[in-house]
Amino acid sequence: MSQPLFNSPLFLQSLAGDEELARELLEAFMEDSPKRKKSLGEALDAGDLDTASKLAHSLKGMCGVVRADDLVSISLSMEHTSKTGNLEKVRGQYAQFLELLDLVHAEVQAFLA
Repeated sequence: MSQPLFNSPLFLQSLAGDEELARELLEAFMEDSPKRKKSLGEALDAGDLDTASKLAHSLKGMCGVVRADDLVSISLSMEHTSKTGNLEKVRGQYAQFLELLDLVHAEVQAFLA
């Protein structure tokens, strides 16, 4: 089995085992990440790389809080690529991000269940 994309043990450890806080943060992630994902997609559709960079930065922080390290990495890549002006490359990274985000959401939902 491959490594989980959502590192729940590390996440709980980072919160000193506070399961109530963990649940609050994860519920916020599950509510906010689809909105930010949609905004990033709209910025890319409009060719607005400045906004895309800012949104990727925001997603990077959000994904870092829940210890979804692969999402942090791809968000960082999208942020940097946006700053270089390579719209097509960012769009490719965004497609990868969407796939990973769906998988992370499934892992988080399983954790919350």
